[in-house]
Amino acid sequence: MKIVQVHKYWWRRDGASNYALDLSFELQKRGHTVIPFAMQQSETAETGYNQYFVSNMDISNPDNLSLKQKIQHAVRMWYSREAKLKMAALLDAEKPDVVHVHNIYHHISPSIITEIKKRGIPIVMTLHDYKLISPNYSMFHHGKIQEGDANAWYLGCIANKCMKDSYINSAVASFEMFLHHKILRIFKKVDMFIAPSMFMKRTCERFGWKSHKFTHIVHPIDTQKYAVQTADLGYVAYIGRLSEEKGLHQLLQAAQKTPEISYKIVGTGPETSSLHEFVRANGLQNVEFTGFKTGAHLERLIKNARIIALPSVWYENYPISILEAKAMGKIVVGSDIGGIPELVDRRFLAESGNIEELTSVISKWHSADAKVRRSIGLHNRSEVEHNNSVRVHIDAIEGLYRSLVNDR
Repeated sequence: MKIVQVHKYWWRRDGASNYALDLSFELQKRGHTVIPFAMQQSETAETGYNQYFVSNMDISNPDNLSLKQKIQHAVRMWYSREAKLKMAALLDAEKPDVVHVHNIYHHISPSIITEIKKRGIPIVMTLHDYKLISPNYSMFHHGKIQEGDANAWYLGCIANKCMKDSYINSAVASFEMFLHHKILRIFKKVDMFIAPSMFMKRTCERFGWKSHKFTHIVHPIDTQKYAVQTADLGYVAYIGRLSEEKGLHQLLQAAQKTPEISYKIVGTGPETSSLHEFVRANGLQNVEFTGFKTGAHLERLIKNARIIALPSVWYENYPISILEAKAMGKIVVGSDIGGIPELVDRRFLAESGNIEELTSVISKWHSADAKVRRSIGLHNRSEVEHNNSVRVHIDAIEGLYRSLVNDR
């Protein structure tokens, strides 16, 4: 089959980008032709199709943009003529069998969906976040989950300043949702949404989407890349973005209550300064910030940890970080929220935001007998080998493509 894979970043920027690239590689290994469609950036390698990529748009610091740039970017977010024309040219030149969409919001825009459906080509979309129902992707801001932002006409998002704590940014994002979902109803043209977690599927259904539009296919992990690790230097590690929704202030409060346990915080993000300040203000001697790590450095940090913690206070979808830790035979402690309970046994879960429970769960498994911890780690490895096999995942993706192509 000829398959167009659409994602705004065609380089290893984040979890969704890694997934789109890895999926493309595995499909190519099976003999399919994979055609990328993305945004042209300095980090983007030459693919043979870059002439069709949309121009770069940097909205990471909107306050640095002129009024003219802000208007131009807002219009492109709502409906990109450039993306529509370039997608049309690609489709006419390559005549693919199916298009698989990942994250297209803002930088590419859903304008491409109209061009795809005009040619009768099936569209599959993987849901990497909650943008299908929430203007700000996560339904979390200002310290708590805000489901109200996804209701009705998305006016709650504006009132609550759901985007970057700004009325203007929130209004732009809310109008984007209103245009795409209430006026153009453009996402109704997607043939099938892939929900990596059942929680994602059920949440979308709860906000009005029909069940038959979704299929549940979990993310894969190539366990051959991860050896089971027996090393144990006794520390608890958090690995990921240092942002408010990850529950890191709660983890630091648990660290404060367990001075006998060492903690390593791996990553960077907007909460870096406030987390460092909490450690300084409370004189915590058992917390180390390592900064952002990748490759062998990151693998070593996971390898030597006793516990990997994910104390999130938002609706996690299907965290790859948990799969990686389990593939290495590590105990994972997490919050009982979003898709985390689909990956972590309830014995290792704490109520989201409940510091006492989080402290108790960490203490219990940190002090557990070494043989028990080893057995749990091997069980975790076995789980991902069975539930998250790359082969089974690609079989499911191929089967979905074929069923939609055959129904044309």
